[in-house]
Amino acid sequence: MASHGGPAWIGAVVSVAVLFVPLAFPSLTRAARKILKPRRCDRCRGVGNNLCRLCKGRGKQGGVFTGLPLVKCRLCGGRGRQKCKPCEATGLANHWLYSPVSDGGWGPRGS
Repeated sequence: MASHGGPAWIGAVVSVAVLFVPLAFPSLTRAARKILKPRRCDRCRGVGNNLCRLCKGRGKQGGVFTGLPLVKCRLCGGRGRQKCKPCEATGLANHWLYSPVSDGGWGPRGS
């Protein structure tokens, strides 16, 4: 008896297909695995952020050698890094397959 209102044999057909399609078409299975495998972003090397272009990762601008007063970098806000734009700070080149959820469930208790 099917629990979802459809015929019971559909589940058996899907099970058989899942088991025998990789045996019948191994190149198709390899290609699908290659496409669906998470790939590291080339720009940030999988970190999700890059060094700031303006302060070169220091988080500050100016100093002794430039003769300017030492101030917080205006581009990165003093962090020394910026979010990677190509991977949207996920570290994955194919991030659309593994995009983070808006609410991961890691908030405070009761939320």
